[in-house]
Amino acid sequence: MRRFPVYPIATLLVGILGGVLASLIGWPLPWVIGSLALVMAVRCCGWLLPEIPHGRKAGQLIVATAIGCHFTLSVMHEVLANLGVVAVAIALTLVLALLGIGILCRWGVPYSTAYFALMPANSTEMIHLARQRNADAGFVAAAHSVRLLLILLGVPLAASFAAPHAVYLMPLPVVWPWLLTILPLGLLAALLFKRLDLPNPWTFGPFLVCAVVIPSADLHMSMPGWLSACGQLMVGCALAINFDRAFFRRAPAFMCKVMLLLAGSVIATGAVAWTLGWLLNMSWLSLALGMMPGSAPEMSLTAEALSLAVTLVTAMQIIRMVVVQAATLPVYKWKAARLSTVRVAKGAKGE
Repeated sequence: MRRFPVYPIATLLVGILGGVLASLIGWPLPWVIGSLALVMAVRCCGWLLPEIPHGRKAGQLIVATAIGCHFTLSVMHEVLANLGVVAVAIALTLVLALLGIGILCRWGVPYSTAYFALMPANSTEMIHLARQRNADAGFVAAAHSVRLLLILLGVPLAASFAAPHAVYLMPLPVVWPWLLTILPLGLLAALLFKRLDLPNPWTFGPFLVCAVVIPSADLHMSMPGWLSACGQLMVGCALAINFDRAFFRRAPAFMCKVMLLLAGSVIATGAVAWTLGWLLNMSWLSLALGMMPGSAPEMSLTAEALSLAVTLVTAMQIIRMVVVQAATLPVYKWKAARLSTVRVAKGAKGE
């Protein structure tokens, strides 16, 4: 049977169709979730749509800039005033991750594989660390892909039901001179972050530029809807490329365990956020999106779609990523040392 070549334009067209259908249905984040769902479905049917060259980078740059436009001076002051809440929320997220790792180990998964599979940090870095420590890097990559898929498909939908009466604000004006200045600066920042081997350069680089430029110039602006939708479309298509029939057939028992633990983590995170919101008289949904072990762009876009505290969610996601990334190796070594001590003690008793 002759196979015809599949070009990236096909991925783009399928992604656009998915975004249009999701918009007609009324899904939250239609251009991310619609493109992701349809491209993934087509790939699972056997037509392996390829990656759009540099699509993920361009999409992350646009989405990060669109979110960064919310970094106004007044909102930044509000974030600084709530840093204590942010710290507590991030600590609780890390505790939930460690509990999940412990349960996965009890279910028979080796410690190194379980640890790097469920640690909610940058997936590329976790896969790299897993290879260095002789963990199953394939399982780790699969677990992080499932984590992003589950949270991206489930959390925005659940959040839209949890906030059915959200107040939708009129969009701010598009200030093209500033936007055409911020976008190239964001690109340069992303390239610098990549050169310095920092995590998530195409997201955190533009975030940094917006966090400096927007408050400094006291700007109140937004990105045009069509450009933001293009960025979301690229992100959705890029995420979908990680999935096909072979992916879902690989180690189904391990994947089911990971999905069960991730679902429990999401529910527990929502419960903790609701408790914190009730105690502190804050929006529990904003806290929940900030604490979710997903990724900053998607959670921030969800907050933007529901008119929640976008900057607080973004700040929590960024700080969570940085803190967890920094704590990953020290916590791993500490836990490994404890496990080694326990094994030695059990061996001595056995003798």
